[in-house]
Amino acid sequence: MFFIFLTFTGAYAQRDSTLHFPVDTPAVKKDTSVSKIDTTRQAVSDINYVINYTAKDSAVFEVNEQKVFLYNNATLDYNDLSLKAGIIVIDRQSQLLESYGFPDTVNRGRFVQNPLMKQGSDKYEGNKLTYNFHTKQGTISMGISDAEVGYYLGEKIKKVTPEVYFIKNGLYTTSTDKIEPEYYFFSPKMKIIPKDKVIAQSVFLYIEGVPVFWIPFAVFPDRAGRSSGLIMPTYGNDSRYGVYFSKFGYFWAANDYFDIAGTGSYFLKGRVDGNARLRYALRYKLSGNIDAGFSHIRVGEANDPDKFSSDEWAINITHNQTINPTTTLNGNLSFLSGKSYYDNSSNNLSDLLRQNAVSNLTLSKYWEEKPFSLTLNFYRDQNLQNGDVRQSFPSVLFNVSETYPFRKGYTASKGAKLYEYISYSYNVSGRYDFTRTTLVNALGQDSIVRDERQGIQQNLNIKFTPQFSNFTIYPYVNYTELWYPESIRKTFNPADSSVSVENVRGFKTARYFQMGVTLNTKLIGIFNTKIFGIKGIRHTLTPSITYNYKPDFSSDFWGYYDKYTDASGNVIKYSRFEREIYGSPSAGESQSLSFNLGNIFEMKTRQTDTSDNKFQLFNLNAGINYNFAADSLKWSELRTDFRTQIGGLLNIGGGATFNLYKFDKTVNSRVNTFLLSSEGRLADLTSFNVNISTSFNFGFASKAAKVDSSRVTPLDYPDIKYNIPFTGSLNFNFSETKPAPDLIFRNANFSGSIAFSLTEKWKFTFSSSYDLVNHQISAPYFTAYRDLKSWEMNFNWYPTGYYRGFRLEIRIKAPQLNDIKFTKQTNYRGVY
Repeated sequence: MFFIFLTFTGAYAQRDSTLHFPVDTPAVKKDTSVSKIDTTRQAVSDINYVINYTAKDSAVFEVNEQKVFLYNNATLDYNDLSLKAGIIVIDRQSQLLESYGFPDTVNRGRFVQNPLMKQGSDKYEGNKLTYNFHTKQGTISMGISDAEVGYYLGEKIKKVTPEVYFIKNGLYTTSTDKIEPEYYFFSPKMKIIPKDKVIAQSVFLYIEGVPVFWIPFAVFPDRAGRSSGLIMPTYGNDSRYGVYFSKFGYFWAANDYFDIAGTGSYFLKGRVDGNARLRYALRYKLSGNIDAGFSHIRVGEANDPDKFSSDEWAINITHNQTINPTTTLNGNLSFLSGKSYYDNSSNNLSDLLRQNAVSNLTLSKYWEEKPFSLTLNFYRDQNLQNGDVRQSFPSVLFNVSETYPFRKGYTASKGAKLYEYISYSYNVSGRYDFTRTTLVNALGQDSIVRDERQGIQQNLNIKFTPQFSNFTIYPYVNYTELWYPESIRKTFNPADSSVSVENVRGFKTARYFQMGVTLNTKLIGIFNTKIFGIKGIRHTLTPSITYNYKPDFSSDFWGYYDKYTDASGNVIKYSRFEREIYGSPSAGESQSLSFNLGNIFEMKTRQTDTSDNKFQLFNLNAGINYNFAADSLKWSELRTDFRTQIGGLLNIGGGATFNLYKFDKTVNSRVNTFLLSSEGRLADLTSFNVNISTSFNFGFASKAAKVDSSRVTPLDYPDIKYNIPFTGSLNFNFSETKPAPDLIFRNANFSGSIAFSLTEKWKFTFSSSYDLVNHQISAPYFTAYRDLKSWEMNFNWYPTGYYRGFRLEIRIKAPQLNDIKFTKQTNYRGVY
């Protein structure tokens, strides 16, 4: 029977449980007396590839009906089509492929070994599946098919073409539960365009089996990434502007290189908002976005006392570009009409707290294997409180990094000539500054003052760094030259005792320098011990001494300063360049000697028999200056700072300053008398600060619970399974300054944050700080997150403060559907 069946079809052959279509028939001797075959009446098959199959129970061939039946865990592979099912039927005559599942003997009404077909990257499953080899079409009853984002189910899924599917009584969801999804979109008619979109007619959103809302049609994305479409709006009631219809618009994914989104909002009580965003990207070359928005407000009638009108706008630009491997252009630009734009149109806390709009755009260029670099910068700082603007453009910097002109290579080997240790660095910068300041005159009227300044600055630094075995000594010279197109002249007016300032046009230069020498060395002391597993303690001292000299550039010899006489006959000296962008040479001679001492204490302990553990105990640094050129108070304040870490849990750091001179209350300042000689004390503490911080990571878990944390406290409740991890940080800051013994300023605050998960799906965070001086809680912030399978919930709450309020949002996790959400937000202005 099997041989007859194969001969009859002329296309079947079995080889190791495999069907092949077609197969060459055995060679026979040619009979010239037999008439030729009528090819016009020969059956034509669309089965053009080998069919490989397996079945656990049996393979049954019905010759008369030209069918093959495969039973129990049947598999079939045909070209790019792969099929698994409980039963597979191949109908040779109709060229149909059918597959079924077995009824589940345990769960009544359900099936096992349901058909699962993969064709290329597509996957289909259902209770019954058919496929036509001729039309390349198929249908699935009670089927499931994966989309690139989520999946869809249907009473019947019909494949019309490789690019189009139709679904009867279908639903679309991103839920992970395919039997009882927690939400889905249901439609009696769906059209699927794989890797593009799902088009549905008469769509109902079901949540936990309950219909929530209906829309006449919907288009869902069936691919990851961007796709054009409507931006879903929100609606509600604002306490100030009334009922609103907000953030409705359209997103256009033009191509792979840019997209555009535009939204608008309308409020019944006289407010219209608009926003637009352009994003662009070219891989490895550039990326960026342009955001623009406006707010048009007209509240009240013309004669109303509380009439309010406002027209505000904002533009934000971000751009990053790699022009070539050595040239880049990066920047963030922000332009606003004023702070009221955010006050009127935003509830975002970071926007509401903004004080300045800062713009920065930088073009950078460097030369390979050369010490040269060039920077061109645009900078703009807009004060959102008073509208003052400070802008620098262009701002150019050309830099030559440290270079050894007498070296033959990049490094000097041991025994090099002394002149090979001479190095220099150079930079030249130029700026054009514009400022716009709003001043209030005596009548309370605003006046805008504009000022423009420009200049060029050059810096040349020369060092000599010879190498010695036990110490390092290097002299240095720093030279600066300033070029300005104008200067100032001050004139005293005896009539009203005022001082007038006049801009004097004309090219001017100013030059100043300082020179010095530095000597430093390193001393190491080691204390060996075997107490408590300690192998040794090392103390490293790094003393350094620096002498620095700078002449008095305010003397008449240099010509950089001028003077006038006030009404009391006092001679007032001023710099001709005090208003210029790079300042002026400093006044007063300086011959200072600086002493600095660094201390590092380290410990080595035995970790294992073959390895040691090394760590720092603490650092302590101190420094003081002595100015030979000063007429009094030659010693500066003693500066100290320290840092240590205790057991990897506690970080402690801080610093203090001490003054060696006596404070005279009659003149309210320090006088040239040492405290040691007058009061028997070495110094006064003038400032002190300390910071103590720690972070923690622990948890509470039942003994049977699986715990990932390294430090867990088990509690013996055998009937309750729990695992509650805690992470967080604590920080304490204290600072005190004493400009005078009886004048003390203190700041102290304690801050902390904590995050914990009561269950696997609940996560909480809380952060706050407490001002210990003013006894105030500042900026407490609470968040809660709940994983809702296909959905998620975020809750943010500021319980106190000017912007107190909360924000609750529940939305679908899938990024392509994140416009489907519920949002509630409040603040001092009410709901928005």
